Amino acid sequence: MPSSKRRNTRRAAVGSVLFSAGLFCGTLIAVPKLHRALSSEQTPVEMTCAELVQYGIGESSVVRLTDATIAEPSEEMEFAMLEPDPNDTAPLPVGTGMRAWMSGDKVAMAKSTIAKTLKHPRSRKLIDQMVRGEVIPRDFIGASMPQPLKLSPGRNIAALALEEVKSTGTLTAFVTEDPTSKWIATSAEYIGLELPEPFVKSAEMDQYSLHPVSQTETKSNAGLWVGGSALAMTLGWLLCSSAGWGLWILFCPIAAIVGLFGLPLRSGRGNRVTWVLAFFAGVISLVAAYGLAFVLGGLGQAQSMWTWQAAGFVAACGGTALLLGIRGSVKTKRSMVLSPGSLDDLIVPEKGRSKRAKPSKKQKRAKKTKGTEVDADQFATTGVQQDKLQETLNKNASYSRKYLDPRLSVPANAQPSPEAMEHNVLWQKADFEEPLLVEIGRGDAACHATIQVGCQNLVLGMTDELDGKVRLRLISILEDGHCLISVDDSYEELQVAGANEHATLSVHPSVTAPKLLAKHLEKAADMAEQRGAGLVTLDTNEWRDVVLLTERLIKSVLHDDGHQKWDIYEMTYGRFAYPIQPVRMFQDAAPV
Repeated sequence: MPSSKRRNTRRAAVGSVLFSAGLFCGTLIAVPKLHRALSSEQTPVEMTCAELVQYGIGESSVVRLTDATIAEPSEEMEFAMLEPDPNDTAPLPVGTGMRAWMSGDKVAMAKSTIAKTLKHPRSRKLIDQMVRGEVIPRDFIGASMPQPLKLSPGRNIAALALEEVKSTGTLTAFVTEDPTSKWIATSAEYIGLELPEPFVKSAEMDQYSLHPVSQTETKSNAGLWVGGSALAMTLGWLLCSSAGWGLWILFCPIAAIVGLFGLPLRSGRGNRVTWVLAFFAGVISLVAAYGLAFVLGGLGQAQSMWTWQAAGFVAACGGTALLLGIRGSVKTKRSMVLSPGSLDDLIVPEKGRSKRAKPSKKQKRAKKTKGTEVDADQFATTGVQQDKLQETLNKNASYSRKYLDPRLSVPANAQPSPEAMEHNVLWQKADFEEPLLVEIGRGDAACHATIQVGCQNLVLGMTDELDGKVRLRLISILEDGHCLISVDDSYEELQVAGANEHATLSVHPSVTAPKLLAKHLEKAADMAEQRGAGLVTLDTNEWRDVVLLTERLIKSVLHDDGHQKWDIYEMTYGRFAYPIQPVRMFQDAAPV
């Protein structure tokens, strides 16, 4: 089994266990504990059992029943409906296995098996935790039928309540509405199942659940139960939602159903729109959780409903899981963007070649030797076309500020600063080439910069130093000519992001070189999807064209956004141009 599939299976299995445990403990144990702990400071109201049944819960959910006694559950549970018919003379088949099963009365054998299972010591312990004592008026004489006042589940709860009644003559307990009988009667009616007549009549009455105040948990204990259950359910929800599809869904149906919750965010599928929508959905879930638990459910209040409180707990866990899932989706997508295989989707396919076709070893050697140099020489500029530019500028002498390309040169004996080298090394670890040191001249000033191409030649990384401060820049170009530029906040004139039809400028404050690369690739993937254009594969010898184009485009963005005023004219840099034009592939261009 592939490792990814094994991870999915483990996630689904562990997530199912955590989710189920968190859901069970949270709704059935933690929420009632929290409700009772929050209601512990209420003043008890004295009343009789008949008054509680007649008038219901009043201003306080803590009552002191003055005429109550406890009918404990029977020590010997009756399984009469499961016992074999004593009048049946046909003996059950002897032995085990399919033959015995097929040769006998299947219903009788099933009843016998269930009865034996329920009488097992381990089963009896479980039953002791589920049985409920009944609260009835003292000296009550009536038909044997389910009573409307029941204690919380547990044989020990009934024993402690009986001891309190014998010692004090009263029972002080929390009271909550218990719709269980009504749900059972409604479900049985819906599926056409006949229930005993006494049970149906009792279900028509309001049912109440009582928990002795003496057994009330502290707020800290209840908080630990709620926190632990919420953590388990939220973590389980995240694990189930992050597991991809596979055959494991046949064995983990809980994870398959719960995992649908995180389908829009799974495997880095989300984008900014999805994340924003998921964020609002998570916030709405948390707000809804408060409304369900406290407003409708009355958590800690006299008038309460457990079902709404449990729904609020589930909504809170779901909202938290959704917000955490957004973070996971963003991190996953960034890691996918940085992976070499994912970059193949952004590459413009060469003429007559599939987009995902991998070059052979012979082709790779040819690229390293002479093939790349021939193509680069075909399109590399030998310098700025100063004559043409100057002619254009002379025709428009009325403008006060005209844009001129900076001077680019390669110094003979120069070394980059240690600060710049730190960023270069980090980019080299992300499969960038070794940096090329160049000099950029703007007017009378000049500064050193490093140039390196990486990410399957889809990105050009650049550093330059000004006043002892190293500035970072990443550049990618779409096949329609649109340029993507990502910089850090070290550029004083570039503090706000901007965009026009020619370029998109992104400014990322306080980022390292790897993080800037991750954000740049993420933006590149989004823009490529929006514009329906792949990224152009850059040649190392095209660095001059790309840098000059970028400098011109940055000024155009500043001008269009109103930050600076420039007169910018048409210019061509090898395969690239301003205003933008579709970028020619090497095979499509005419030889020089």
